[in-house]
Amino acid sequence: MQRLRAQYLKMKSVLYDRVTGLPSLPLFFDKLRTLLDDRKEIGVLHVEVSDLEMVESLYGWQVFDDIVARVAETLRGSLGRELPTGSLLALNGVAGDRFVLFVPEGPDGAEPNNEFLAAACRVVSDKLEQAFDDEAFAGLNPSLCFRSGHARLSANPFYRFERCVYAAVDEAGGDHERRERRRDLSWGEELRSIIRAGDVRTVFQPVVDLRTREVLGHEALARGPRDTLFETPRSMFALSERLGVSQELDRLCWEAAFAGASELPPGGKLFLNVRLESLDSENGRRERFLSALGSSGVEPSSVVLEVSERGAGADPDPFVRRLRACKHEEFELAIDDVGTGRAGLSAIASIEPDYLKIDASLVRGIHESLLQQEVLATLVQLAESIDGAVIGEGIESEAEATTLADGGAQYGQGHLFAMPTEPSAVRLQAARRRPREH
Repeated sequence: MQRLRAQYLKMKSVLYDRVTGLPSLPLFFDKLRTLLDDRKEIGVLHVEVSDLEMVESLYGWQVFDDIVARVAETLRGSLGRELPTGSLLALNGVAGDRFVLFVPEGPDGAEPNNEFLAAACRVVSDKLEQAFDDEAFAGLNPSLCFRSGHARLSANPFYRFERCVYAAVDEAGGDHERRERRRDLSWGEELRSIIRAGDVRTVFQPVVDLRTREVLGHEALARGPRDTLFETPRSMFALSERLGVSQELDRLCWEAAFAGASELPPGGKLFLNVRLESLDSENGRRERFLSALGSSGVEPSSVVLEVSERGAGADPDPFVRRLRACKHEEFELAIDDVGTGRAGLSAIASIEPDYLKIDASLVRGIHESLLQQEVLATLVQLAESIDGAVIGEGIESEAEATTLADGGAQYGQGHLFAMPTEPSAVRLQAARRRPREH
């Protein structure tokens, strides 16, 4: 019995999506054949969320899953209401992100024509816009946009039926894909223009001692042109990876960071986000990095190289080897976004970084979560074993700061202490903190 249940669950995981519970297309092939015994055509609606891949790369898989689950719930609610009873809802594949609705008939019982299907697309898109009109998704950039297209499915005796289904689905989604390609070309040209013009600035946010509130140093944060999609570094780098210009963008960001850091008050550390490729000796990358650093007047011993744990990828071994090589330099090393990547605690321990930066998603509400506090305890224990320190990111409340400090974290950064600001504002803040001379 146990073996049969295990086989059933395995088969279900192959045919049904875990997040939405929706079936994949092959489960509907027999039903669709049966429906086409009584009619010539079936309507096909294709629904997708534009830029969902970029949203996932910027905000993480949890947000991706939340979006897909809400889309599925909304589309289920349309069956028998906005869409005729008997319509079928599926995903384009298990763990897919595009939805397919098969509509066997129009409201009058006749076969669905193009006019009816076009109207159904508009209704479905409007309903999805309303379903996501709340604070949970209002701050996403790029904002969510729902696209729907339609086609008609008919059986063709010269082709396998499965091919007919997939051809109709592709036709229904084809207009979106062409629009997406045109949009990517436009965004790509905009990003390349930003890189060519060097239109990147740097703001700085302090890293403070959680108990004394003394400033340990500042993290350099890149910003693109104001009030654009590319104002945030995640947006810039998410697209730069797809365009193959991430190395050029990375160089532009740390050159701007060095220029801004030269204006900061002396004595503090500079936390600098870098891609590991920037430190490779290949094609003179390393030499350019060291030359820019030398020209800025910033001492290498005051620089903390921040590398995201997300960069470990499916195989963390190359990631670990390259970071261990950095330990032989004058720089200090910080692993960023700890708790969100794939490196694993044993891999991080072998790197022996000077700082572990806990991702903001694990800090948010930590005073109310025993699970997050247990994660903190594990990371603090790891840091102590390698003679490192823990930094909590994204701190927004005194309760979060107190919980982190009581749990053993030494440092923190976030809006509770200071917003990211220009170098001139950082100097002014430092002057205000300096005690008066008598």
